[in-house]
Amino acid sequence: MKPYVKTLGKLVEAKTEESPEAARRLLAAAYAWVRFSGRCRPGRNVRAAYDHLNSAVAGTMVDALVHPGETVMVNIFFPCELLHALGVQPMFPEGMSAYVACTACQSVFAEKAEASNVPESLCSYHKTMLGLAESGVLPRPLLVANTTLACDANQVSFRRLAEFYGAPHAVVDVPGRETEEAVEYVAGQLRDVTAMLEDLCGRRLDPDALRARLASSRRSIELYRAYLKKRGGVSLPATMSGELYSMIATHVMLGRPESERYMEELLRAAERAPGPDGRTRIFWFHVMPNWQDSMNGLFGPKGPCELVGSDISWDYLGDIDPERPYESMARRLVGSINNGPALRRVDTAIEAAKALNAGGVILFCHWGCKQTMGLSQIAKQRMEAAGLPTLVLDGDGCDARNVADGQMVTRVNAFLEQLEGLGA
Repeated sequence: MKPYVKTLGKLVEAKTEESPEAARRLLAAAYAWVRFSGRCRPGRNVRAAYDHLNSAVAGTMVDALVHPGETVMVNIFFPCELLHALGVQPMFPEGMSAYVACTACQSVFAEKAEASNVPESLCSYHKTMLGLAESGVLPRPLLVANTTLACDANQVSFRRLAEFYGAPHAVVDVPGRETEEAVEYVAGQLRDVTAMLEDLCGRRLDPDALRARLASSRRSIELYRAYLKKRGGVSLPATMSGELYSMIATHVMLGRPESERYMEELLRAAERAPGPDGRTRIFWFHVMPNWQDSMNGLFGPKGPCELVGSDISWDYLGDIDPERPYESMARRLVGSINNGPALRRVDTAIEAAKALNAGGVILFCHWGCKQTMGLSQIAKQRMEAAGLPTLVLDGDGCDARNVADGQMVTRVNAFLEQLEGLGA
């Protein structure tokens, strides 16, 4: 992490205690710079694609800090096309907490939450969000909205946030079985959320605007599917942050032109890319610690291995019908690989890893994620039975306090040596 970022992080930490509003202004200014600089990246290559989407995501962070009355706090699985159509920004813990971690000031917010009786074992993304709110740095949003998919932290953290802010709270219940009845049930709830948002915003959702957002989502997913077909036979200068951008582009940012542009730039880069460069190809399972310099060194463009994809970006790549927007958004939730039995997610990861010609899989057990920890050994056994050597790696996607950095590097290097011995 660059020295000036560490200096900024220390300033934010100091201001959080004495003046939360000043800390908020510092973060907003930093992310406004990220938004501006990312827009200026020339070219249509992988690096440019990453920077362009980073700019768009940073913009949502700025709006959450500066214009909270036009922001909805959501989890990453919430279908946001209806927000985009209404001109409302989404703000999500998986994004905000990752940005704060990359600003070197995450610990002060996690500690604030823990001091307010939030369990140490809670997912660090959600714990950080709670600390941001309860420290006074993150202002009250227009609405708090989450799905029951796919993480149990959603059920407690979003409720607590809504109660803390005194904000309206919407929960979209996603049945565990993929049926047409389930799709209709979820679609009805999304219509209810729309009505709630219309009342809160004081404006009506234009049906044509919503259909246009779903049409953009369809184009984005089609471009991403085309990219993934190319990706298995080429090498690209991928990064951990880049794979996180793909995860965001296929979820919260889906339906926006920035997501569509991102997918188009990835596809064009893959079409021009050379064949495999001989490095070990790794498929990643779950979130990524992109704040961690050591991991970035191993999995960056100059590292000993190539990161070819991640399972959360494959969450749902099915067809989208813009003429039935609510049903399409509902189907994405019900049909998610994270919905239902754990083996559904594991088997999709196996399919994805093989399609991308991965030589091995790293299953990342993010701190506090009970679902991923619970399926880790079953997943390892099933993946290895399918011919994919798998490393179960403990770590944290945003909280440095829960990471044994040297031990992680040692384990990854040993795994890569094992794969080289197998000729993977």
